[in-house]
This record gives sequence, C-alpha cells and structure tokens, in this order.
Amino acid sequence: MAIATTEIQNSSHLPSEAVHGSIVVKDNLGLSLGNTSEPFDIEYSIYGHLARPVIVVLGGITADRYVLGTKEHYVEKPASNEKKSQYSGWWGQLAGANNALSTDEHCIVSFNYISRVNLKSSAGNSLEYNLTPLDQAIVLKHLLDALGVSKRIKIIGSSYGGMVGLSFAEQFNDSTEQLTCISASDRSTHTARAIRAIQKGIFELADNSLQKHQALSLARQLSVLFYRTDDVFDTQFIDPAIQSPLGKVINFDQTIYSYLNHQGQKFANKTSIGNYEALLDSIDAHSVNPENIQCACNFIAVPNDRLVSYESMRRLAQNVKGKSEFYRLESIYGHDAFLKEFEQLNKLLKKILGESDESSTSYASC
Repeated sequence: MAIATTEIQNSSHLPSEAVHGSIVVKDNLGLSLGNTSEPFDIEYSIYGHLARPVIVVLGGITADRYVLGTKEHYVEKPASNEKKSQYSGWWGQLAGANNALSTDEHCIVSFNYISRVNLKSSAGNSLEYNLTPLDQAIVLKHLLDALGVSKRIKIIGSSYGGMVGLSFAEQFNDSTEQLTCISASDRSTHTARAIRAIQKGIFELADNSLQKHQALSLARQLSVLFYRTDDVFDTQFIDPAIQSPLGKVINFDQTIYSYLNHQGQKFANKTSIGNYEALLDSIDAHSVNPENIQCACNFIAVPNDRLVSYESMRRLAQNVKGKSEFYRLESIYGHDAFLKEFEQLNKLLKKILGESDESSTSYASC
C-alpha cells in the first residue's frame, strides 16, 4: 500500500510546472526475491500535467529525480546563454519550448533509485536486500499506480536508467508504449564487471571512517576514468611534471590527478560505501531477455563507450521483439555522452518522440 504526500492528495488541479514529493510504501511490495518487510519512501518529481502523455526519464547510477531542476529553480524556457546552476537539472538543457522534453507536450516523471530495502525471509525474519534494475522497475510501476497513471508510458533511460527501462519494458509490456535506451545493454560486459569487482575490493581494505571515505573516493575515480575517453583527457589536461627533489607534481590542478581527486572527494562527501556498493551489485545483477521486449524501441549507442559495448547494443536492437531503431551517437565523451551531447540528443529525441519529421538517415539509423 502506498500513501501519497499531501502535496498530491490535496491538489485541486494537476501540477503545471514542477512537483517534488514522495510516497510511503508501507510494506508487502513484491520484489523479485520477496516482499518488503518495512516501510520506505519513493521520492519523485513531476514536470507538467499528468493528463499529458507521460515520459519517464531515468539517468545514471548517481542520477536523482531532478531531471529538469528543482521547484524553486525550474525554468520552462531557459535562456540559451544562461549559465546552468546545480539546480537546473541534469537534463535541463533539453527542457523548454521546441525542445525534446517540453512540458507543453509531455509530462516528465522521474524518481530517486532505491539502493536497499528489508525483505521478509521464509523464517519470518527481516533481511537487507540490494535492489536490482528489475526491482527498480517494480518500484517505478508502484509509483505510477500511486500517481494514478494508467495509460501506457514512454521511457527514456540512460546508463543505469536504460537497464531499468529495459527491465520495465520486459516486465510491464502492457504499460509500455515506447522505450529509448541510451548507453545500456541487456547485460554487462566482462570489463565492466571487473571494474566493479575492483571497486568492491577497495572497499574491503577500509577499516575506519577515514579509510572508508578515501576508499569510496578511489572507487568513484576508477568509474570516472572509464566514463570518458583519452581524447577528452588529452584535450583537458597537461602532462604531469615532477618537481625534484620534493617529488611534487607541478601545476597539479591542471592534471588528471586533480580532476579525479576532485570527482572522488565530491562523491564521497555525499554518499556511503553501503549505498554505492548496493548499486554496483544492482548493475551486476542486470539481465533481460530481448525477445520478451515487445514495445517500440530506440537504441542510442556511442562507439567509443568503454563501459557499454556498442556491438552489444546493436545485437540487442536486432533481438528485441518489438519494432527497433538503432542510432549511432558520435562523441568524444564516451559513456558520458548523454550528459554532454545535448544538441545532438535534443535533435534525436525530438525525432524519436515524433516531434520532428527529419529523415532518420541523418542519425545513421539501421
């Protein structure tokens, strides 16, 4: 059973811009390995009227619900030269009139991933459980039901969000009109699994709080290193030079060492090893059967993505049961392309969502 926040319950009209709320799942939500035993919250964001066609937008493993920004900072028509703040949303550049995620045409819904819950064991005990992408899909379906969304939805999922989208399309065919999957496949590559195994090995070496903070920073740095490409790093950073005899790096702040350290420390300051490890385990558990996915699908792959194989996405596009389109997105940013190539993505997503009649050959569709 879910209880919606008063923000939704007491509204006399549908949200016109942005609503950020939560529902409380009391217990007995059936996940892939059992029923939940304790309450937990699903935090969500809604942009636009729920009466409009609903698009669920899901981001990477560390993405939050603020796709287009917070309520206070959400802007429907941001100025093109306006510097985006941290509150403008991780896909805020795709919002506004004439853009792919215009709330004049759609209602955009997202939620914060649930890393772990407690399940009822066969002996009646409560066991801690890390959610899989399939479980996140079940949580999403529960949220949509609680919000009264009964019509078929469209899903745009990137990276981890693509895994959740694939799982949703496989599990809830009658609720899925269209899936757009960016930089995600039906299962992980061996290289990506190995990276996550090394990260979890780093966690095991940490004994105290200071070591755990540093271990989390190092594990995140390892991820960031594979998110982008050598072309980006070669352009962005200088070659390190060592000052003798002190052994210090000259102009440290202009090297990749400084960048990785900053990214790692920033991440370690806002999360925990437990939550991050749960999400790493979740990715390892991801697996779908393409033949069970019957909705219309669009797959967007980046050739130099070092975490998600371009060829595995091509095979996935060929093996799903529903009508499928495969798109090649050229970018020097590799796996991070969905967070950088806003102009290309905006143009491509407008075509996918039926807002542009431009020929698909412009996007190397096959």
